[in-house]
Amino acid sequence: MSSGASGAGVRRVVQCYSLFDKFFPTCGLLDYTEGIYHGDPNTPYAQAQLNQINYLLDEVRCRQGVRILDVGCGNGTLLEEVRRRGGVGTGITISPEQAGLCRRRGLDVRLLDYRELAGRSIGPFDAVIANGAIEHFVQVSDAAAGEAEQIYARMFRLFHGVIDPKSSIRRMVNTTTHFVRGPDPKRLLAGPLAFRPFSDDFHYALLIRSFGGFYPADGQLERCARGFFRLLKAEDGTRDSFFTSEEWLRRVRKALRRPTGLKIMARSLPYMVRHPGQFITMITCMLITRSWNWQFRTDHPPARLLRQTWEYEPASV
Repeated sequence: MSSGASGAGVRRVVQCYSLFDKFFPTCGLLDYTEGIYHGDPNTPYAQAQLNQINYLLDEVRCRQGVRILDVGCGNGTLLEEVRRRGGVGTGITISPEQAGLCRRRGLDVRLLDYRELAGRSIGPFDAVIANGAIEHFVQVSDAAAGEAEQIYARMFRLFHGVIDPKSSIRRMVNTTTHFVRGPDPKRLLAGPLAFRPFSDDFHYALLIRSFGGFYPADGQLERCARGFFRLLKAEDGTRDSFFTSEEWLRRVRKALRRPTGLKIMARSLPYMVRHPGQFITMITCMLITRSWNWQFRTDHPPARLLRQTWEYEPASV
């Protein structure tokens, strides 16, 4: 997904969501990002997801006629709400399964890598939303090579380029997991078996090989946005990520114990045959080591989720 990412890194991201699409919809899960629970873990999952979508759309003042670019649009639930509000939503994704599902829902979704925005006739837009996508834009090999800042700066330049400078809104909003206890990317190139089981490096190496991507550090996106966007506000959504990931785990485990488990495994079989290594790694990461949940557990988790709202800065002459 990044400007310097290897083809293997991009394939890992695509394959990750291909497997998600075998598991999650059967468990009643179409959204692959956190909800907003307002501190109450008893908030129904669907309501929490709607809370998150409404928060993002309110941040970009989505209403009748507002043009929204949804980067990494997933299965289209945010675009559905854009349409309900009377806005004009366009989504991009690198997942063929997600693009197909969105189009069947009547949504305008392109099978397109965000890096190709500059070379395509798309936009202009009043605002850009990246709900959980930015985590995939830098790969561990990019970070190890010292290229992360360059990649994030190019991302902001591309998003800046598709926003209409005459718009009265001109905003970008993202939800992005950040490192708190950041690993050394060069060490993680060795793979999870090189580390003590259940150590930070072990979990992060599993996550990288399961989902593809390397998180930004605190303050990194702000540095890379200079000259393109100014940070207006940031909210900590780490507790929401905790509640959401625990609900995902509960639902998947419950589904696997029921007859639906056979359906899930049958749907996953072709994926397992084509991508046995990533299949085993993802199942281990999600259900055995629970590395995804580990990121947000305890009072001092190793990662945190930030919701950030940015204001477009006019291009300097």
